[in-house]
Order: sequence, then structure tokens, then C-alpha cells
Amino acid sequence: MKNKKRRIKDLIKNIVTYFATTFTVIGLFAIIFYVFKNGLPYLSWKFITSDYAETLNVVSTKQTGEVFDDPNIENAYFVSNYGISIKNDKSVDGKKIITICYVAVNSPFNSLVETNNNAEYKAKKGEQLDVLIGETIDLQDAYAKATDGAEKFAEELNKAYKITYLQCKTTGGGIRGSLITTIYLILLTLLFSMPLGIGASIYLVLYAKNLKFKNILTNMIDATSGIPSIIFGFVGSLIFIPFVSTITKVKGYSILAGALTLTIVLLPTIIKTTSESLETVPKDYMKASLALGASKTQTIFKVILPNAIPGILTSAILSIARIIGESAALIFVMGTSIEDNIYILKGSTSLSLHIWSLTSSEVPNYGAACAISIIILIVVFALNIIVKIITYRINLKKE
Repeated sequence: MKNKKRRIKDLIKNIVTYFATTFTVIGLFAIIFYVFKNGLPYLSWKFITSDYAETLNVVSTKQTGEVFDDPNIENAYFVSNYGISIKNDKSVDGKKIITICYVAVNSPFNSLVETNNNAEYKAKKGEQLDVLIGETIDLQDAYAKATDGAEKFAEELNKAYKITYLQCKTTGGGIRGSLITTIYLILLTLLFSMPLGIGASIYLVLYAKNLKFKNILTNMIDATSGIPSIIFGFVGSLIFIPFVSTITKVKGYSILAGALTLTIVLLPTIIKTTSESLETVPKDYMKASLALGASKTQTIFKVILPNAIPGILTSAILSIARIIGESAALIFVMGTSIEDNIYILKGSTSLSLHIWSLTSSEVPNYGAACAISIIILIVVFALNIIVKIITYRINLKKE
């Protein structure tokens, strides 16, 4: 009877375990499938390297009377009276557009006139053409828009003796600015947090002799690692934004304030990981170095730290993954405005904040948000593999 009850209990436990595991795996793969399905169509080199902001120039010009030779570009439509070739294309966010793929040397498009200030404007390859309004030689209207397609647009453009209104756009919707911001954030945060974290670890492992005080510090570090990151962001807005403003005389959000905030967020992880790495170094190394006449400081920097480098690298890699994925703490200190011109003393968005900005707007762009998510997932996955490799090599050395 007892065996039967035990078997029933074991069966229930196994069913619950398998159900929970299956649910978790299915949920994880469903999320990854959704992200890749919606993000891959947006993911391209243009998406990564393009600015987010779209620039618009309204220009005018007219025919010069010269008829230009067709360069015979595949899938392009040539406008002989203006010496340009245009083609159907897609924007970074997947919309249908018309782009310039060829401009002749003497083309009127090399000397367009901006309608708002009469300044000369030169059309460039890759630029978008949107709305066209003009007049034919017999004063008939010539009109076309990007949604009409490149063929129709080229026909109307060829008929227009005089162009009174033409929208020229540069491609927007890219993540170049947010990518640069993330790189700045990683470099600055590691510059501040690694020396502090390694120094604190050296003190706790190799210098602290008062066990009670050491335990208090260790418990405080453990407790700090459990604080929600949004609290760090709030504290950063109260401390680091005024601090940066006082030193630099530049007020408001900044990448520097974001890096200082993330430094506090990452310190517990760096201290714990580095401390564990220092403790794995055999104590005989310290004794042997001191016996040979080296000072304790020399021993730490020339013997102990070099042997603890794999663990320190692990803490750095884990920190990079945390920086890339962090968003809550950065909203308070860096803002949510997506910028293309990046300055350390100005606010901007990291990749994770870029996702938040895209999905919180009036018209959420989930496709672009999924594309950024794919980039973050791939980077974090690669960093985790590197951590596993380093850990494996450390274990081999121990054996």
C-alpha cells in the first residue's frame, strides 16, 4: 500500500515536472519564433547602418533640352530628359519606395533648387523620390507619387518640362545611432565598473581580515544585486544627472549619466564573479611569491590577478550582456529620444531603449522592434557561449 502511494506521488511529481518543462520550452520557442518571423524581413545592412530620422528636401528644376544616354541598369527606369534612373525599392521598415540608382554627369538633378531657401541641392544615388508636381511643355499637369511605382513616376517625370515640386528623401528608420550609443555605453560602463569591482574583490578576498565586517559587506553586495534596476535609474536621475551637469555644465540626459548608473547596477555581479575567481587561485602562489621576496602588492598584480583573468573576463562578458539588455534604469538618465548624432554628454537610446521607443509610440513598429531583438539575442547568445568556453577551460586547468 505504501509503495502504491509513493508511486502515485512520484507519478504526479513527474507529470508536473514534465508539464512545467514542456510549457517553458514551448513558450520560449514561441517567443523566439515570433521575433524571428516578424524581425527577419526588416533585418538588413541598411537597417543597421541607416539613420533613424528621415530628411526631406522639396526641390524644383526644369529640363535643359539635352537628351541623355540610357545606362541600361537592370530593373531600373531611365528618364532621358533628366538623365536619371529610378527603381522600385523598399524602405528600412518594409514600405514601397522609389530610389535613384543613377545620375548623369550633366543631369539637372545635380543642380536642383530647394524651394524654401533657393539653395542648390544635388540629388544622390540611393535617395528617395516621393511626390512629383510639374508642367509639361504645353502647360499640362504632370503628377506622380511613390505609390504609383517607378515606371509611372518615370513617365510623368519625363513629360514634365518644368518641375515645381519634388520631394527628395533620405532613408530613415535605421538603428545606427542606437548601435553607437550602445557601444559607448558598454565602453564607458566597463571603464568605470571593472576597476571598482576588481578593487573591491581584491580587498574582500586578500585584505579584509575582520570576518564580521567582511560578512556585512558581502551581505550588502548580495542584497544590492536584488534591487530592481528601475530603482537604480531613479537614484541615477537624482544623483548622476546633477553630478554630470555640475562637472560639464551640460544639463539634462546624457550617455555618461547612463554609464555611471549602470556602473552601480553591475558592481555586485563584477565583485561576486571576480571574488570567486580570486579564491580559486591556489594560496601556495601567494606564499611562494612572498617567500621569494616580492611584496604583497607585487604578488597580487603580477601573480594572483594574471591567474584570475579568465574569471575577470567572464564578469566583463556578463556585464556586457547586462548593459545591452538593460532599459528600465536608462529611461531615467538617458531619455527615450532616438538620436542619430551621438554625443556622450547628450541623451540617446541604446538598442533596448530603441525597442521601447518603437513599441510605445502612437503607431508601434513591431517589425523593427523584433529586428533589434534578433540582434540583441544573437549578441547575448554569443556572449554566453564565450562564458561557457572560458568556464570550461578554467575547469580543465583545475583538473
